[in-house]
Amino acid sequence: MAYSKSARTEDFFSNVPDIVIDKILECLPIHVAARTSVLSKQWRCSWLSLNSPVFDSEFWNQQRQKSKKVIWQKGSSIISSILLHHNGPVYNFHLHIAHNSCGECINHSQWLCYLSKNNVKKIVIRNSYPDMTISSFIFWCNELVHLELDYFILSPPPTGFSGYRNLKHLELVNIFFSKENVFCSLLANCNVQSLKTLILNGDLEDLAFRNVCNLESVSMNLGAPKEPMTAETKDVVNILANSCQIQFIDFGGYMWKFLAAGGIKNSPPVAFNYLNELCLSDLYLNEFGVFRYVLDMVDCCPNIKKLNILVVGGNLEQHELDYSFSIKLNHLLEVKIKGVTGSSAELKLIEYLLAISVVLEKLFVTSKSLDDKSEVKLFRELMGFPKSIYKGTSYLFGKVITKPLLP
Repeated sequence: MAYSKSARTEDFFSNVPDIVIDKILECLPIHVAARTSVLSKQWRCSWLSLNSPVFDSEFWNQQRQKSKKVIWQKGSSIISSILLHHNGPVYNFHLHIAHNSCGECINHSQWLCYLSKNNVKKIVIRNSYPDMTISSFIFWCNELVHLELDYFILSPPPTGFSGYRNLKHLELVNIFFSKENVFCSLLANCNVQSLKTLILNGDLEDLAFRNVCNLESVSMNLGAPKEPMTAETKDVVNILANSCQIQFIDFGGYMWKFLAAGGIKNSPPVAFNYLNELCLSDLYLNEFGVFRYVLDMVDCCPNIKKLNILVVGGNLEQHELDYSFSIKLNHLLEVKIKGVTGSSAELKLIEYLLAISVVLEKLFVTSKSLDDKSEVKLFRELMGFPKSIYKGTSYLFGKVITKPLLP
């Protein structure tokens, strides 16, 4: 009887269609998918055909000893073995490298070499290990459509680099360039007309955009440059406004100080008529030029439906902050403003947005680091605006709650 049950179980797993097996395996972490090899002969090698292997923090946690110490060399060997015995193409590759890993044990150069020969379409590598240079094999993955790199040193493309012909999504976060003009060299060798999403976060000396006519989403949160920016970099916003139909923009970091210092010619620039959502991050409203440019930037986006603002401090007590009603936002439906402390610059900005928004439905205002008394004062200030500017807007007032990141 026991044999009969075992036979029925074996028969059940052996008759599962391949397409169903693939769907099941895609939903499992790779270390769990590997265990399905014991179910039947049909399942034995199926997990080695996964075209989207993910080696994230959960994978590395499985390589812990009883002392809870991760065996990095073991995990690295497992990844190498999986790729060596892999059947079929690898379309998506996701890798996480922790800050406390053994850098010498992470054979990412070997893995990228393998991927470059298998027409990989998407690579996401999140690194926290210091001073790690991304392997030059990243440039030989010619079929990439999606590339995300975090916290690497990036060297210039090697001679013979033909570019990413099909690249649509490029995300470079906390990337350190070993030489000047590496970013420009990277873009120059790509078919930038296919690029739709560009995310840059970190220190960049040069931002040269040419022929980015299909760019739809741009996010730039930049640090202070060590060298003076080029004339082309200074005119980046005008170039973007004139050359592409951008639907999403997120500017933050030093970008605002740079723009306010005269980086934009003929401020405000040509209108972003196709923009649906505008995000203004890391705003220090302690300079009048920054405050003025924020208003100008909003005025340049007549058709936005969503506006997100993150204020991180600053006030302008010595300036008379005023605005005109010459610009109207006839499509803005939702505004979210975080980090509000109740400064005169913040209140004037909120009042301005309410005044020029014709069909605004929702206003979310959240404060940070305020005691109960200060929050009550801020709420009264917001309610002190003329009732006419609120129109039919519903508003929500709350506090930003910061939670510690999980280890």
